[in-house]
Amino acid sequence: MDLIRESYSNLPAIFVFIGFLLTFIAFVISDILWLRIFTIVAKLAMAVAALLPESGPMWLSFTGNMLLITVNVVHSALLILERRRSALSNEEQELKNKAFPSMDRVFVKRLFAAATWYDLGKGDTLLVEGERPDKLFLFLQGRAFVSVKHKRIGEIGPGQFVGEMSFLTRQSAGATVVTRELSRCLVWQRNIVEKLSKKDRDLEKILTAAIGVDLAGKIFLQNQKAVGIG
Repeated sequence: MDLIRESYSNLPAIFVFIGFLLTFIAFVISDILWLRIFTIVAKLAMAVAALLPESGPMWLSFTGNMLLITVNVVHSALLILERRRSALSNEEQELKNKAFPSMDRVFVKRLFAAATWYDLGKGDTLLVEGERPDKLFLFLQGRAFVSVKHKRIGEIGPGQFVGEMSFLTRQSAGATVVTRELSRCLVWQRNIVEKLSKKDRDLEKILTAAIGVDLAGKIFLQNQKAVGIG
């Protein structure tokens, strides 16, 4: 009987430990949905612990944890619904894998929804040095030459942006870009992005983050080439 009573008295501490452990795991996980799921279970353990003290239930702690559970359940349900609506087509999934594989699919869908697919022919001019572009290109297939003062300095390929710096800064293009072969890309029109951004305030932030990933990749490749040359 004493053993049963002692075991019962240890239950609150056990549930509190479980709650803290699950909370720690939740904040280690990068996926926001799983973070919320682990938080719900953690707070449920805390809520149970609040009901078990021998001195009587801790109603304030129980109520607080139940409120947090309710908030996280609602947000988890909304996130699940949004993810179901954000299923990517085969082309979109392929482009996501090439351009920004670590970006959340929901954000990628919102980003792609603001763009239009274009098929480009060989020799099509995408950017002209010294002119300010109103389009941003992201290659799925094909390649393009990059030239400065009529001197070829590089190429753009699948998973890379064209015109990203000019699009962000509204400055003139620093290079001319011409397709080398038949290509397929997503294209963002500046006026459309600005219009959609009024409804979706996070759109420009998502686009800027995506461009940042691309720029980091380009800088890494340039450094690798420089090391190879050296």
